Amino acid sequence: MNQVLLFGMPGGGELFIIVLVIIMLFGSKKIPELARGLGKGMREIKNATNDIQREIREGSREINAVKDVTNVEKQVKDMIVNDKAEKQEENTKQDEPVEEKESPKPIQRSNPYTTPPKNEEIS
Repeated sequence: MNQVLLFGMPGGGELFIIVLVIIMLFGSKKIPELARGLGKGMREIKNATNDIQREIREGSREINAVKDVTNVEKQVKDMIVNDKAEKQEENTKQDEPVEEKESPKPIQRSNPYTTPPKNEEIS
């Protein structure tokens, strides 16, 4: 069950060899400069990450503010309450006598496939 990891954590001996190779390649005077550059790069990445997180938080606050303004569920509940109030008003009005209106006469439509009757009064 021994597994060899390609990018596993190096042990103490391997770290010593890596540090020795870095010192030989860059020299003892260049290493502090490289460390400073690496630190600056990491700081810039951290600042950029914080800026992105801040923008995401601000965006979510704006979305929540818009969501509160356009709260559909609340609007639907208000509409239901208003409809119930209107129906109660109609019920109280129905207790009063209401005049019945005449129903409109139905419209008779002619069949377009039949010939219209001839009018005999035309001379």
